Amino acid sequence: MNGPRVRLRPRPSRAVPAVVCSLVLLAAGVLLVWAAIARLVEGQWPRFFTAVPDWLASLSWNSPGSWIAGIVLAVIGALLLLTVLIPGRFHSLPLHLEPSPEVTGTSEAVMPRRAAARLAAATCEHIDGVSSASATASDREVRVNVTTALRNTADLQHWVADGVSSRLQASGLDPVPHITVTIRSSS
Repeated sequence: MNGPRVRLRPRPSRAVPAVVCSLVLLAAGVLLVWAAIARLVEGQWPRFFTAVPDWLASLSWNSPGSWIAGIVLAVIGALLLLTVLIPGRFHSLPLHLEPSPEVTGTSEAVMPRRAAARLAAATCEHIDGVSSASATASDREVRVNVTTALRNTADLQHWVADGVSSRLQASGLDPVPHITVTIRSSS
């Protein structure tokens, strides 16, 4: 199955906008159910519920308020549409795969930036002199923060940078991000 090569382009998670939208819809649903129950019990809609339709009915189509509301709603709609259509930033680092006889055609793989950061921190944990380590990764750089009990940290900084760089290269990252090491001495 050799077809045109398709580049991996993962899109960012849309979890935050989905949660916000679902909370807004949930609040609107609860408000509508409450207003419907109030209508059944009291025989009329609650006053706050009829205030907006009454105000809208009093407006004319050519009033400044109608134009402003229409423009604001159009801009909000255009922004929401653009957030759906424009792909997000690339949040993964490309891996170089060796050709395999089991796989026909070309294939690509990526490593999330969070995985690269965890791999860098785990690599640091195995270097002598490192008490603890944490790391963050971007598209071009991995920043490693190391805590050590050593007073002279110049050699440790080189060991950490070389160890993390070689581990990321061995994992298949292509290109290997720039490694920045910050060492904090606890003594």
